[in-house]
Amino acid sequence: MSFLVSMSKPFFASYIEELIVQYARENVESGRWQKTGSLTRSRRDIERLLPRGIDTDNNHFFEMKVPEVNETVGMIWLSLENSSTTSTVFIYDLEIKAEHRRKGYAKLALKEIEDFAATHNIVNIGLHVFSHNDAAQNLYAEMGYETVSVNMVKKIGQTEG
Repeated sequence: MSFLVSMSKPFFASYIEELIVQYARENVESGRWQKTGSLTRSRRDIERLLPRGIDTDNNHFFEMKVPEVNETVGMIWLSLENSSTTSTVFIYDLEIKAEHRRKGYAKLALKEIEDFAATHNIVNIGLHVFSHNDAAQNLYAEMGYETVSVNMVKKIGQTEG
């Protein structure tokens, strides 16, 4: 039995608001963005990716529901992306709630994402990990994911404000 359950519209509404805050925070922590305006920028990015919200074509949202726990332990946002040369499921978000981390749920979710990809004739699973998220990088490497590119930034003339 799958523990990925399609996300409801009411759950999506609260999830996306939390995601906007989290995405802004991650970009600031990584040094990619300034704190000022980060929430606005995050909201704009997500609205660009999801112009129809939960109903945006080729996007799938899941809650991770564990019967024994009887609650949502995490959330997933997947996007199906096809090009002339390949097809990819891109994991935009895989979040395990803090109190449920280190219990194997992320590994279980990744295996179910592989099953989802196979049923949609997808050949790749892609994702982005911020450089400061060592735990996620280690998990993905353990699950067979390989680094295919690295973004780099050099800060010039910034002062703490």
